[in-house]
Amino acid sequence: MIDYEIPLGEHAIRGKLWGPVDGLPTIALHGYLDNANSFDRLAPLLTGRRVFAMDFAGHGESNRRQSHELYSGLSDIRDVLAVADHFNWSTFHILGHSMGAEIGSQLAGLFPSRVETLICLDGFCSTNDTATTLDNLASSVTASFKQGTRLKVFPTLDAMSQRLSTATGQSSASASAIVARGHRVVTGGFTWKTDPKIKGAGPLELTKEQLRELIGRLQARTLMIIADLSNAWLQRSLNVLLPMQRDGITTVYVPGHHHLHMQDEVVQVASLIERFDRGESLSSEQLSQSRYVEMLEALDQGEEGESAELNGLTPAAS
Repeated sequence: MIDYEIPLGEHAIRGKLWGPVDGLPTIALHGYLDNANSFDRLAPLLTGRRVFAMDFAGHGESNRRQSHELYSGLSDIRDVLAVADHFNWSTFHILGHSMGAEIGSQLAGLFPSRVETLICLDGFCSTNDTATTLDNLASSVTASFKQGTRLKVFPTLDAMSQRLSTATGQSSASASAIVARGHRVVTGGFTWKTDPKIKGAGPLELTKEQLRELIGRLQARTLMIIADLSNAWLQRSLNVLLPMQRDGITTVYVPGHHHLHMQDEVVQVASLIERFDRGESLSSEQLSQSRYVEMLEALDQGEEGESAELNGLTPAAS
């Protein structure tokens, strides 16, 4: 593994580089408030890929955006394309988890000729009703004017990791990996490096009609790996995606947690990806429409509780 920095004008994107130089050029995109360490277990298993796991701006080791810059999905898409251009990858492969899968799927639909394959780990382009989508766009703009929430200070890194593990349900080991790259030392202990302005901003959200159009534009062969302990926002997207039955999009179900690429399920995830790369048929249980409906109903009932956040700003499970 190589630590790597890419200057992009007013900020730098930092990340971690794995794999052979002649491997499939892959950009790995982490989830909301996570960082490049989330791929520490998966990337080394993908021996046929050259993987650059980047920290999004304002996350991990990457610089925060300037005061006049917005945190938005479009800004992140621009950064991903700039990273690909830095490596002289005219076409490349995307491996995204949660928010990273949202941004990756949007990029693949907006710039279909650039993306060869798209692998989404428990995530996809998010969708909502038109009014909510417009409200969320407005929130992304107003968030840029705020100083952000004051970050909670933890006395030890173990306390920080335990808080994250409790809030997200991920294992202590995976939470510790996120904390290792995501903390900074302050008076009284440790806090997050993450830019507080990210709270209230996020990936570009589409209406259902726009999402159908985006899916129709995809040219990349696509693998969707869905965890059974998933999030309500993803179920809304699947409700649009699955009935379309698009050729070239394979959806498989893996029992496990939302952070399945960081926990024991990582071996199965790596196996699915390598078989996908070889063009093999994937025989894992398909996510049936009936199962999806049951999941959607259950998650919609609990969605309000899932939106609760930790004191200050803490990585969430999306």
